[in-house]
Amino acid sequence: MNSGVKYFFLRMGSNTEKQYVKKTGTLFSGLLVKTNYFESAPGMLSGMFLKFSSLKPSRGYIIDPITYVFSLEPEFIRSWQKVDVDKAEKRLRDDLRLGTREKIPRSWIRKIKYPSKRQKNKIEIYNIMKAFRKLADLYFSDNIASVIGKRALAKEDFKDQTLISFVKNVISYQETAITSRYDTSRYSDFKDIIPSPLMILSPYFLINDEDDLKFMVKIWNLFDSQYDKGNGAIVLQCTINFLEDNLQLLLDSLSTIRKNNLFLWIDQFDEEIASSTQLEAYVKFVTQASSSGKQVINLYAGGLSPLLFPFGLAGIVNNVGYGLQRGAEPVKGGIPTAHFYIPTLHIREQVLATYDLLIRNNIGSTKEEFYRDVCSCPVCKEGIKNGVKDFVPFYGVLDFPKSRPDSTKKYPTPEALKRCTFHFLFSRLKEYSWAMNATREEVIHRLTTEINIWRIKKDHLQRLKNIFKKMPSRI
Repeated sequence: MNSGVKYFFLRMGSNTEKQYVKKTGTLFSGLLVKTNYFESAPGMLSGMFLKFSSLKPSRGYIIDPITYVFSLEPEFIRSWQKVDVDKAEKRLRDDLRLGTREKIPRSWIRKIKYPSKRQKNKIEIYNIMKAFRKLADLYFSDNIASVIGKRALAKEDFKDQTLISFVKNVISYQETAITSRYDTSRYSDFKDIIPSPLMILSPYFLINDEDDLKFMVKIWNLFDSQYDKGNGAIVLQCTINFLEDNLQLLLDSLSTIRKNNLFLWIDQFDEEIASSTQLEAYVKFVTQASSSGKQVINLYAGGLSPLLFPFGLAGIVNNVGYGLQRGAEPVKGGIPTAHFYIPTLHIREQVLATYDLLIRNNIGSTKEEFYRDVCSCPVCKEGIKNGVKDFVPFYGVLDFPKSRPDSTKKYPTPEALKRCTFHFLFSRLKEYSWAMNATREEVIHRLTTEINIWRIKKDHLQRLKNIFKKMPSRI
């Protein structure tokens, strides 16, 4: 990474997001995918990375090792899977490394509730997901890999040698994730032009307390010694409470690590509803870590994060398909709802809630007012021709889901979801483009302008403005 350069990475999390990446991916600094997703779609992603690297200027990729998931409860890496009845027990024993004398809990096997004709001789098993089984075997020594899926991994599971090999394996996976796909005589000449990741990330686990921090410092030091290239990056994942209560301890610990690139993930941190002290801890961490030479990239950046660029933030990562922050524990999937990103508030709200907010604030009555006070991206200009009254008919189109013909409830149409997503990406790109060259005074002026637009729902803007006024600029 180049000092002083600002980065905006796009995280791709599913095959359905491919359409957005194809159309907007080249506008970002690069793409980031998690290892479990890469393992689920290696061919498609490898081809996409190769195509992006061939562009002028080229766009690279990062593979997030997401090692923290193995320290979560097993439910987050397991799922119900349909298998033949006569193969169910063997699959569970093989995938979960169960001995022949270990009893399989009855709750791990169930009948299919509404089986189709093809599923007549099948049953469901509560098994570890295929991608996580493979990652566990690649990352960990046999004795640790054997517990994955049955219980959460603990610090005590690692001895010195197993920790050394674990860090080495995580580095190796990222370095060879794509080249290993072409490791045949057919592609021997092609391997030399396959791009390497933009950055290699350290393993990481969630930091809740000082013992967790000591464990992570050990991992960071091992990463420091095992990977000495300039594109190495350590990953700090901690709760907002730990960051707020142990800010100086964190900064002191990081100062002992040679790597300058730092990816930050603050768990349980929503920039919109965070308290003033929590928000200030985040800003102080960025400014002080930056002053000490670290290039901080927010791995799950909220709506306000781009405004931290003049205060030392080096980059942000945004998802295509969901919110502006994310907890360590994955959210269970459900039927998608249409959310609209409000650029002058830097938040996402459901479409009807956004409409209600616009009406209550008397904002966007005409298209000119809407473009000035809400958004003027290409998607909004396509659909908002007469002001706010066009908002719900354009962004909030509902219909009965085709996959559920008996449904009595309407859901956002694919077109409505697509419009909201493209609007979100264009709005964030515009924010990033503006903020990357902004000064401290310009950011404070922008916040003042946005505060004056809204009568309600603007407290987070005022909190950040008050913090920025106390902070010196880093540029």
